[in-house]
Amino acid sequence: MCGISGFVNRSLTVEDLQLLQRTINHRGPDASGFFFEKGVGLAHNRLSIIDLSESANQPFLFEHLVLIYNGECYNFREVRTKLIAIGYTFETESDTEVLIKGFHAWGIKVIDQMIGMFAFAIYDKRSEALYLVRDRLGVKPLYYDFDGENILFASELKTFHNTGNTKGIDNVGLGEFLAFGYTVGNNTLFKSIKKIPPGHYLKFSKGSIELIKYWDACDFVLEPKTQLTEKQLVDQLEELLISSFSYRMVSDVPVGIFLSGGVDSTTLVALLSKHFGKVNTFTIGFEDHAFNEAPFAKEIATYFGTNHTERILSLREAKEELNAFYNIYDEPFYDSSGIPTALVTKVAKENNMKVVLSSEGGDELFGGYPSYQRAEKIGNSVFSLPKPLRKMGGTIFQTVGNSLPVGQLGNKFSKLGQLLKSGTWLDFYSNSVSSAPQQTVLDSVTGSIPFHFDISPEIVEKIHPIELFMLWDLKYLMPNDYLMKIDRATMHYGVEAREPFLDHRLVQFALQLPLEYKLREGHTKYLLKKVLERYIPSKFFERPKMGFSIPLFSWFKTDLHTLFDTRLQPHEFKNQWPQIDYSWVRHELELFNHSRKINKEINLITLWKFLNLMLWTDKYQIGK
Repeated sequence: MCGISGFVNRSLTVEDLQLLQRTINHRGPDASGFFFEKGVGLAHNRLSIIDLSESANQPFLFEHLVLIYNGECYNFREVRTKLIAIGYTFETESDTEVLIKGFHAWGIKVIDQMIGMFAFAIYDKRSEALYLVRDRLGVKPLYYDFDGENILFASELKTFHNTGNTKGIDNVGLGEFLAFGYTVGNNTLFKSIKKIPPGHYLKFSKGSIELIKYWDACDFVLEPKTQLTEKQLVDQLEELLISSFSYRMVSDVPVGIFLSGGVDSTTLVALLSKHFGKVNTFTIGFEDHAFNEAPFAKEIATYFGTNHTERILSLREAKEELNAFYNIYDEPFYDSSGIPTALVTKVAKENNMKVVLSSEGGDELFGGYPSYQRAEKIGNSVFSLPKPLRKMGGTIFQTVGNSLPVGQLGNKFSKLGQLLKSGTWLDFYSNSVSSAPQQTVLDSVTGSIPFHFDISPEIVEKIHPIELFMLWDLKYLMPNDYLMKIDRATMHYGVEAREPFLDHRLVQFALQLPLEYKLREGHTKYLLKKVLERYIPSKFFERPKMGFSIPLFSWFKTDLHTLFDTRLQPHEFKNQWPQIDYSWVRHELELFNHSRKINKEINLITLWKFLNLMLWTDKYQIGK
């Protein structure tokens, strides 16, 4: 894994390029290099994983092409064979050489040949065109700033802080963050900086840009569902899992696995233990038993005889990680599981792992979240009411909720009003998963606009609500929260994370799988568990889902609540975030401070987002 950065801008220099490169050196501490010619700069920081020799360093040049590449093409040997068959020769054992020669042969269609995760830039000196490409699911990040004439790009937002491109806050992105905890689409919290969305590439040529979609999960959900028998589906899924998991073990350095003891990580360990050999597993546990999955992970590790390492995260260590949170995360990030993710990566690094496998994606592909079924049940009740009654009731509940004194009841009324006003299942689900009602965001954040999601009305109307929920999470929650978290946490420590469940072949299989093979009689991940039962008795993994999170509520209510009181005071907050109506902040503070017991219904997540905005601006001196 690596870091890439660069520009096409005749006013920038080699020194500017080297500054970009140094900012993200943690992503690739093994080697660095750059290309600079006629205002075109491409910089690379390398974390050596495949072909550790200097001959595989980047930028990689071939004829008129220059490539910098962050990622892995796991099937590069097969692609190389195809290229050899049409006359290409190779001097290295790297996937980088395969990628650049594949681009030379097939152009941007080389993506169709790739099984992997990637964010790369290719500059064509002949046509003077720059291509910025991001993988199908958004495993690897890529940001850009286009000013109407020039372009600047990088793997992380940190890079842009050194170039003066982070002066203006994008209030649309700010509203999205306060609602969901992340920005959606290609927005960031900066006006000028955008994300290359998953499954897209950007072509920059002669001062103009074109953003082109080449893959979208939406393209598969309306295709005819598979008609295979259950036995055939279990066999096919097992074959896909073995292929995907085995590809992710392709490495010239040690590989570890993050093990929680849940279905997904257990599947990963089970299949690799049988088909690859003894594996290395790593687990983070908590002193709070309600959140501690370490005993379950240890059972799985013992059953398969893995080289297992466990670390219990104490409150003291969590506080230390919180203090260093924005050394790792370079944009506001609400997901508190970023703390244990960073620590488990540190533990893997201490045990000489340079690659780790994580199991993001299993829940979104196979219906693993119990919240999907709860949301459908509530939604069915909502949509059973006549539309005029829903609209009127929604207005009444929101009005009452806003008029009530500080308390849980007011939040409940406002949330219910929001749900009743939902026009479609897409509106309903986005309202369900937001911690702040859309109307609250629109009323409280200057310049915010109604949320928009790139899912067609045809899809919303035709697929089952739970399939829609999973699709929404795959398109928005996955790349902007979970994958961003794992990328920053692992790359901070110079470790590459791979996501076997997000192999696009496996994703496409799951998207065309009838819902009955994901959810059956209230049970989740039906077909995936059928595969797993071939490797381990179900008693080892049939348990309530816990999720990888910290006991945020209890910690903040006892030891860390002073952060809210000190960092969210009117003068400082208003000065830093004038776009946000402070009465909203005050309301949430009063609600928190007047509560008599720890209760998840108190909107602590909103306060946590406000706090993270302040911590982020402190670290990066935003607006100062």
